[in-house]
Amino acid sequence: MAARSIGTPARTAAVKLAAGAVALGCLALSGCTAARSDVPGTDGATRAAQPVKSRDEAMGRVTQVLEHLREAAVGQGGPVSQNLGYYRCEGPDIAGPTEPYVLSSATSLDVPADGRVAIVRRLRDALRSEGLSISGYKESATTATPSLGANGPAAGTAPGASFRAASTGGPPGDHYLVAVEERSDKGIMLIVSTACLTPPDALRVPPLVPPTTKVP
Repeated sequence: MAARSIGTPARTAAVKLAAGAVALGCLALSGCTAARSDVPGTDGATRAAQPVKSRDEAMGRVTQVLEHLREAAVGQGGPVSQNLGYYRCEGPDIAGPTEPYVLSSATSLDVPADGRVAIVRRLRDALRSEGLSISGYKESATTATPSLGANGPAAGTAPGASFRAASTGGPPGDHYLVAVEERSDKGIMLIVSTACLTPPDALRVPPLVPPTTKVP
């Protein structure tokens, strides 16, 4: 069964998501691979600058994307198991309930080693055909040989085929980034991150006003 296309195709290949969506690796077991460092702050004057979307709405959107990716990869529909987190738009810290946030969610596909590269290619081609901007594609070979040196990767953890895809069509609050990564110990990881979003409750929090000093 053919996978369903989601969202509105991007109108250009040379596009960039809001800085809040660049950290795709926060849910990988190796920890965050990028920091959100150039996003406006969270004071009252800047809260409204980000697209407004509730956490439930963002969760629904990310779940839709992950389910679509899995169906496009292996033809499996239905609910998908996720590992997720709501992060601040700057750095890897967890966002508070009224803070602007980036939702990152990941799932893994149990795929035999000899079929993983073909599935990564299939996902790359499918997302490109839907108008997403593809970047960083590679097919580095995995290995079971440990790297030399105390800080080298352990056996079987050398990076495999991977790429990034950016969706910037439609409303800014629907923009997202996808990371597809072959893992020799985990099959294929699918990670989706939203843009930096403002929860509706944040707009009802008044900005801090410093006390006025009375002059005698």
